[in-house]
Amino acid sequence: MIEIKNVYKYFNTLKVLKGVSTEIKEGEKVVIIGPSGSGKSTLLRCMNLLEEPTYGEVWLDGKLITPPDPYLHREVIEASKTFVKLFGEALEQNPDANEEELRESVYLSIRQNDLLKRHEGRAYRKALKAIAEENYVDINLARRQMGMVFQNVNLFNNMNVLNNLIAAPVGLKLKTKEEATELAMKLLTRIGLADKVEEYPQKLSGGQRQRIAIIRSLCMEPRYMLFDEPTSALDPEMVGEVLALMKELADDGMTMVIVTHEMGFAREVATRVMFMDEGVIAEEGTPDEIFRHPKHERLKDFLSKVL
Repeated sequence: MIEIKNVYKYFNTLKVLKGVSTEIKEGEKVVIIGPSGSGKSTLLRCMNLLEEPTYGEVWLDGKLITPPDPYLHREVIEASKTFVKLFGEALEQNPDANEEELRESVYLSIRQNDLLKRHEGRAYRKALKAIAEENYVDINLARRQMGMVFQNVNLFNNMNVLNNLIAAPVGLKLKTKEEATELAMKLLTRIGLADKVEEYPQKLSGGQRQRIAIIRSLCMEPRYMLFDEPTSALDPEMVGEVLALMKELADDGMTMVIVTHEMGFAREVATRVMFMDEGVIAEEGTPDEIFRHPKHERLKDFLSKVL
């Protein structure tokens, strides 16, 4: 399972994600839709740390792949000098107040107003370190579980198809060259491109290159596949062959998160659709709920323009 906990992403003063939380359960096919600039691709890239969240955490199968966010852990906040100072001042000003209610008020104020300082002292650092040591996993190990397919294909033009497919599993010593080649050929045969094994990317069509890019990710045998508008750079007649492969993966039970503008594909394949707008998940539900019974006015407006 991929867990997104209160993720914010800022690019200088531009606030792209504004507190996104969701879970991607094993076997789900989650499609993310929304207008350009709503944060869809940024959220996807935060899932495998191609972009590191400004605040918030990402968990993969119960392991933390981002640095711990102190604002998500009450014990860390209460170990901070800021909390000790503000709680002490609050007690002085309200000696008859309920201490638990006062503690809660200070805790919420620190979170909401981003009051933690950069250097908080030994107790604060110790509490944060304990969370990291107990839960943290190296991102390079985590990424092996998450295949990613981009808008642009990004195959290596100086390598033929086979070498593109086996470079990562062999280079990372996950498979021998023979094992990687056997898997690559099996996958190429599955998509009807085994005869292209010696070709170079520039000699292939856009649809063929994108399908091979998907196969390249599958050669790492990931548990999750992330797709960032995989058909947006393709000519219309090539879109269908890529979507057909993605549908086949969905039918096979692959856990998938897909950013796309292909509404028909979303309706057919998704188990859950998330509509993003202005950096938040404005509405989510089944394809039937989203496309036939939308509630949010912004979603209604969006669908009226794209369907």
